[in-house]
Amino acid sequence: MQVETDRLVIRTYAERDAEAWLALVNDPNVTRFLPPRPSPVTLKDFQEALQRRHAMEQERRHAMWAVELKKTGAFIGQCGLYPAELKGPEVELAYHFKTASWGKGYATEAAIAVLHHAFGPVGLDRVIAIVMPANIGSCRVVEKAGMRFEGSATYYEIPGLRKYVADRESWRSSSS
Repeated sequence: MQVETDRLVIRTYAERDAEAWLALVNDPNVTRFLPPRPSPVTLKDFQEALQRRHAMEQERRHAMWAVELKKTGAFIGQCGLYPAELKGPEVELAYHFKTASWGKGYATEAAIAVLHHAFGPVGLDRVIAIVMPANIGSCRVVEKAGMRFEGSATYYEIPGLRKYVADRESWRSSSS
């Protein structure tokens, strides 16, 4: 899978992404708004995630994907779709970017491209996003990407999360 925007390439993960992905998912500034998990994340974890993501993409036509700058090919983060709480049936939009890439509009640009892909080639009818209330930047990203706030919800055993939704019939991004 590969989707391109004006500045980004969103693509299937590859072995070459291991080091950059490990740096991303082991950065406490990136993970502070994510459900807790054992740390540090290891190369073995990357290999397992790579296999899961490739299998998911094969089966469902979506997964978490690597995001790189079109101009330089530099890995800057990840954005994609996966079953909420890793079991579904809801499909969740998620994104995580290196701190050096924050505040440049990359997450919004990637989220819009992934939603276009979700409602186009993948054929989904609805996508959700789950955001910790204190993560104001992430709330802005999903709102700019055209998702609407649905209310508070509990996911991953964390109460009070902000739930956003986008439906195929009504979704329009700010750049559509």
